[in-house]
Amino acid sequence: MKIDNKKLLDEINSLGYSMTSLSDIMKIGKNDKKLIPLLIEWLKKATVIGDKELIVRSLGVKGFSDASNALLDEFETSDKMMYKWAIGNSLLNIQDKSTKDRLIRIASDNSHGMSRQMIIVALGKMKIEEALPILISLLEDNQEVGHVISALSYYRKPDLIEVIKPYTNHNEKWVQKEANKAIKKLEKLQ
Repeated sequence: MKIDNKKLLDEINSLGYSMTSLSDIMKIGKNDKKLIPLLIEWLKKATVIGDKELIVRSLGVKGFSDASNALLDEFETSDKMMYKWAIGNSLLNIQDKSTKDRLIRIASDNSHGMSRQMIIVALGKMKIEEALPILISLLEDNQEVGHVISALSYYRKPDLIEVIKPYTNHNEKWVQKEANKAIKKLEKLQ
């Protein structure tokens, strides 16, 4: 189903808003939690990926934990790589530690390919200890290595420098840059 913009805006505005365009939902913030159930309902009804992605991105607000499981359900049932990447990015912004087991499972499953990149970073940003061995093992996954290095830099563990150091000579410049940045960040903690 293609989203009926007017109907969705009418439902949002009935909750005390005065949005005039669907792009206005991208501006919601931490004080707009009452919109989560409505947006999830519309996310489940929508079938057009562009519409779904707009809703997913609007839910990517720190503290919108009530949206986490619905977003993870979407991630796990979709086969659209960039859509799943957008979901991962929203989960990174939300930072819901209660979903750590699902996030770790996704990060560990290479069938998700590059769509798990932001989930990998989310695990690091939330400093999920149980994810650390998995992240270190993912350094060998060339598609994820830069994001893994970024995730490891959040752990505030200087002993990770030795794990990251070999990647300062990686064949991709952006990975070298991530490795050098992570090492610099972790060296400040010594």
